[in-house]
Amino acid sequence: MRLKGKNNSKSFPSVYKVLSRICRRETRDNPENTLQPRTDALLRAVDKGQLDGFMAESAVAPLKSELNSNTMGFATQPMNETSDNSNTVYAVGHYAPKVLRNLNSQRLKNQFSDVGLVVGNTVIRAHRSVLAASSAYFNAMFTGGLVEEQQELVEIHSISENILSILIDFIYTGNVNITQDNVQELFAAADMLELDEVVSSCISYLQEQLHYSNALGIYRFAEAHNRVDLLETALRFIEVNFPRVSQEEEFLDLPKEHLVHFLSSENIHIDTEFQVFQAAYNWITHDIPARRCYVFEIFGHIRLRLCSMARLDRVIYECNDGSLIVALTSIQKDLISNKGCLVPLRAQPRLCAKKNILVIGGSKREHSTDGWVRPAESTYETINKYDTFNNTWSEVAPIGIGRILPGVALLDGKVYVVGGELESCIIANGECYDPRDNVWTPIACMIEARCEFGLCALDNSLYAFGGWVGEDIGGTIEVYDPMANTWTLSGKLPEPRFSMGVVAYDGLIYIVGGCTHDSRHRQDVMSYNPVTREWNSLAPMLTPRSQMGIAVLDGYMYVVGGTNKNQEVLSSVERYSFKENTWTMVPPLNVGRSYPAVAAADGRLYVIGGDQPQEINFYRTQITVSTVERYDPLLYKWTECAPLPTSRGEAAAVIAPF
Repeated sequence: MRLKGKNNSKSFPSVYKVLSRICRRETRDNPENTLQPRTDALLRAVDKGQLDGFMAESAVAPLKSELNSNTMGFATQPMNETSDNSNTVYAVGHYAPKVLRNLNSQRLKNQFSDVGLVVGNTVIRAHRSVLAASSAYFNAMFTGGLVEEQQELVEIHSISENILSILIDFIYTGNVNITQDNVQELFAAADMLELDEVVSSCISYLQEQLHYSNALGIYRFAEAHNRVDLLETALRFIEVNFPRVSQEEEFLDLPKEHLVHFLSSENIHIDTEFQVFQAAYNWITHDIPARRCYVFEIFGHIRLRLCSMARLDRVIYECNDGSLIVALTSIQKDLISNKGCLVPLRAQPRLCAKKNILVIGGSKREHSTDGWVRPAESTYETINKYDTFNNTWSEVAPIGIGRILPGVALLDGKVYVVGGELESCIIANGECYDPRDNVWTPIACMIEARCEFGLCALDNSLYAFGGWVGEDIGGTIEVYDPMANTWTLSGKLPEPRFSMGVVAYDGLIYIVGGCTHDSRHRQDVMSYNPVTREWNSLAPMLTPRSQMGIAVLDGYMYVVGGTNKNQEVLSSVERYSFKENTWTMVPPLNVGRSYPAVAAADGRLYVIGGDQPQEINFYRTQITVSTVERYDPLLYKWTECAPLPTSRGEAAAVIAPF
């Protein structure tokens, strides 16, 4: 900016002061222009001679005291007081991002940059003020009187070129690209530079990426960096999924102290104490020379009294290390003799062991004393809890809506119940039970109301398959996201189906038997991959059936009871080997039943209640039963357990870790 006059070397600030003084004088001399001096008046005032005179002065004279500096040079007049406290602050949302974009553009063009961050042979240009405003680390570096405050090039240690470049990009854009390959290094660098937003983003990313294969690594990473929030999330995941996590390679590399921490925890969710023993045994045999000295210490944290002696015999028989065989045999003798010299004899299950079975929904149909009268039916809101350790029944908080043939599943320590039938109406609503509060809370309704369908939990989601939908057989698949509390349609069955068995195992979902439009009692078996949405046909069942119970136990899928094509209620039981893709028969039930509630706990299979046909005076009907049977695959036999408090059929069972 250049002005004509005697002194053209005046700086921009000097010219600014001159013009400001002229503006104030014109306003003072023309009080009628109180708020906005006319442009032509200002131009007349700033004639060449006047401007030359001001420009020639060595200093600008101070303003007169009668002019209030708060008026910004405008004359003031009394104003109506109706506008008191009427100031309004306008937030222009796009302004700050625009400034940030412009600063980044200047950085990339090396405009106004006053510092270079040196990493190896690379120099990353930036602005000191921007770095200091974004990072407490850089603020201390450039304002604390350190030598870097005056240096044009500042060397950054302990951070790679790629990671520092990502972090500088974040400072200027607010965006950060986190991947599996850079998350740990990015976390450590952001923590050092005190970029808390990046640290929080890395934590969120790691929490979202938690898996059986990396949970222990994330847990130890959080522990090393003292991040309690990430540590607690990882620990919760490990505890809930301990049987799966303990089979991963990371578990075998755990330090002894971490192993002991998990083995002694009350909060690990296990089906049987033998799973804990197997995890400890695998850890020891992974490096026998270095770990055999810890055998008695490690096994001292396992409640071996609750383990099957038959399974312990098998482990000893298959062991290849002589010293470990001697140790295990000594422990076995100690348990049999009840001495407790080598391992504790305490026999209480862990707090979160899956030792209780919840029986949910269903109905009761029993004959009255008059044999000619059709049995009265009542739908259950009450929930029976069976303690597999003490062989006793009790109740938990009742469900909000009683229903028959609902879908029931356990997900993240909570019990979900959805759909079913109520008073001849198919319903879509659902409820969730949190044992910590002992209350049921509503969840989002399914998109389609359905009953007699399949429901299972897999990878933090619920999957609902087929069932009766309206007046027809359903073929859709719905997925429930508990974080968003939403259901979404996600594909279809190969053909509509209801009254089938559905279970999840090792990342796949298995559909067994049931009824379709073409066949009322199917024999086929399919697996579904929810990631690829691919279906595969597997070995068919030995007996076509529907209305059966189903559960997974020790690598096998058990199918229990149900009805066949002749409408006969079955007592037969068969199991499918996931590993070998084959079916074999197991001993039959003592009492045949359809619609039984089936669950696996503590290495055993439990069959609870169900329906049985009964004919009185030529009238054939279905009545509910209260008997409970337990199958031990090691002993290859069924035994009776404490019966239900009242008979119940068309219910569902789920193992609860509480």
